[in-house]
Amino acid sequence: MFELLTRILLWALIGIILWRIFLNVIPRIYLTWLGGLLIFTFVILAFINPTDDTVGAVWQILSIPLKPLGLALLLLLSALRSGLKAVVGNQVMAAALILLFSSLPLTAYWLTSQSERSAQAFATNDNVPALTAADAIVVLGDSSGLLDSSYRTRTELDEDGISTSLSPRLLYAARLYRDAGTNPLVIVSAGLQDREGEDTGEVQSIINLLAGMGVPSNRIEIDSESAGARTSAREVAEILEDQGLGDDASVVLVGSAINIRRASSTFAQLGIETIPRPTDFSILAPPGSEDFQLRIADFIPSVEALALTTRVVDEYLTSIYYFLRGWLSNPMGI
Repeated sequence: MFELLTRILLWALIGIILWRIFLNVIPRIYLTWLGGLLIFTFVILAFINPTDDTVGAVWQILSIPLKPLGLALLLLLSALRSGLKAVVGNQVMAAALILLFSSLPLTAYWLTSQSERSAQAFATNDNVPALTAADAIVVLGDSSGLLDSSYRTRTELDEDGISTSLSPRLLYAARLYRDAGTNPLVIVSAGLQDREGEDTGEVQSIINLLAGMGVPSNRIEIDSESAGARTSAREVAEILEDQGLGDDASVVLVGSAINIRRASSTFAQLGIETIPRPTDFSILAPPGSEDFQLRIADFIPSVEALALTTRVVDEYLTSIYYFLRGWLSNPMGI
């Protein structure tokens, strides 16, 4: 009951915040009932099919005020509404500070290290089952929910024709397969379809890579449709059922350190016990640790730092969305 009430209040708060932001940026005359109806229609579609390309594109627009760069740009545009001679200084200052702090490497390192250290502690928890207890190893892709899946067409590929973010996870999964010693199933759930719903060339490349690393081809399953943790969990549940592993199956979850906690909670909400194995750590020596050395460069804004900060903010937003949808087994533990 407390969780449901929290969801309702959070939905209302988000709606009020977005409405106030749009009122300050878009002239009231354009915010007609028709515009409200369109936004309401989008919300309904997001509930029915959150991975649809159109829903993803609209979400990218509506979430602009929730991200550092988008919020700064909106504040600047709002400050210029009355012309250059009547610039609102407070909004310009706020936009500058948001961009400055979001682009500082030190800020990006701190935010990312918080997520990654939390993921490391989560993976080494005493309650996590042993690797030998796993019935399957699941490799997750990067899509996190309400995203435009067409981004994959612009993803950099390595020499094997596999996205550079997915390739290290596959190598890690192959190593885990050898260490398990129990011949677990290896499931790659990475959203490998193009805009037309056809499998990309990555599918065969993934099979070849895993097979070359010692994973038998008959123990490899490819889920090319999933574009988020929720859809991955559903598809993996179906694959496990087809393989006769039932409801008591335990899976090793290989994914980005930034979103592994949300992914594990999503799988658990569907009754799948997970053994989290985070990868893709961005911070080797987090701020505050003995190995971290403060440099002048850490106080110089950079595009890379802004991208890293935005990635963490994206994960926060997606976790909130998953909570609002009731897709997490332990929301307070994320």
